[in-house]
Amino acid sequence: MKRFKTILSEAKLTHLEHIEDAIFDDGIAGGKEALRILKDVADVLHGHANKPLNIQAKVDGAPAVVAGINPENGKFFVGTKAVFNRNPKVNYTNADVDKNHGGGLALKLKSALKHFPKMGIKGILQGDFMFTPEDLKKATIDDEDYITFTPNTITYAIPAKSELADTIKKAKVGVIWHTTYTGDTIADLSAQFKININALKKSKDCWFTDTTFRNVSGAATLTLGEMAIINKRLVSAEKELSALDKKSVDLLFGKTEIAFNLKIYINDLVKQGKRFKGKQQAITGFIDFLRKRYSPMIAKLKSDKGKAKKQSSLDDLINTLHKNKKAGGTLAYALQWHDDIADIKRILVKKMETVNSIPAFIKTPTGYKVTGPEGFVAIDTLSNKAVKLVDRLEFSRNNFNAVKSWS
Repeated sequence: MKRFKTILSEAKLTHLEHIEDAIFDDGIAGGKEALRILKDVADVLHGHANKPLNIQAKVDGAPAVVAGINPENGKFFVGTKAVFNRNPKVNYTNADVDKNHGGGLALKLKSALKHFPKMGIKGILQGDFMFTPEDLKKATIDDEDYITFTPNTITYAIPAKSELADTIKKAKVGVIWHTTYTGDTIADLSAQFKININALKKSKDCWFTDTTFRNVSGAATLTLGEMAIINKRLVSAEKELSALDKKSVDLLFGKTEIAFNLKIYINDLVKQGKRFKGKQQAITGFIDFLRKRYSPMIAKLKSDKGKAKKQSSLDDLINTLHKNKKAGGTLAYALQWHDDIADIKRILVKKMETVNSIPAFIKTPTGYKVTGPEGFVAIDTLSNKAVKLVDRLEFSRNNFNAVKSWS
């Protein structure tokens, strides 16, 4: 079994999974891998730089942008993740952009098509679009003047009198790169979670950087006491994982309908800013969620046969959960493990958030509220597998409920 096999679609960076969801995706093997990566992240923050781990800060840009030289024809192109579709949307000209995209997204891609070549991109890069000139605003936050841009959910604020603000005001596009691709065809590209930022040419029209997490100030270094607390929590999570019934885990998780719906259920809780309230209540809540989710699906079906088939699928799911609950509560304990891993992750994320090179805010009806960055990505440099570390109760909830101005 490939470790974290659901994180990457083939070799392209199309989706990153939350580390606590590893048990739903890959069962006990995924759970063990999640624990190992969390331990490595803690060790790196404790000062052990020899760990096979690379940590990158996630940025809240939009849209995701892929750009570079198509190895099949030598032409420069830009696009979104749709570049990796079965029928890829690759844009070489403004006419291609108009054919493949619309609205604000098309305008962003046309700006990229005009200005990205000035960076001298040799291969293919993926990153987050941060701004064009019309996105830059002036704001006063806590009596200090800033230049701000809000590509997605988070508002990034640059002190107005800084050298960085002067650079950004002159730029025609802003982008933060995080992934390099190599290969002979777009279909066969292989991703590397790193950028040689020094290989790119500087241009006053292009503001760019990478996502490497740099703990230069030492602010994110774990103390002995903090490390002891994290290790204790990790040991407890290991015991919870070893107590799970393997047969039940294999029945419930992996490529199953229960696992698929569980992740939707968790996202639904995140949108509401909620967490599980005890193991057994979590199961009851999940069953209620299934009924509410399947009910409109069943009602929309036109034939009695179709409705009966969908109802039977729902009944099978609920019966499996009830049997599992009687057999030892594997799902309940897995949900508890999920929450415990999320707690450990949250401790590490909060520590890393103390290193925040660009102040970040969430705009509210009453003004700006300080927030952390979107989160972080932990990359195992030996396997080149990555998983995201995000405070779902803060950032993910904001992201789910945000209006995307660029869409």
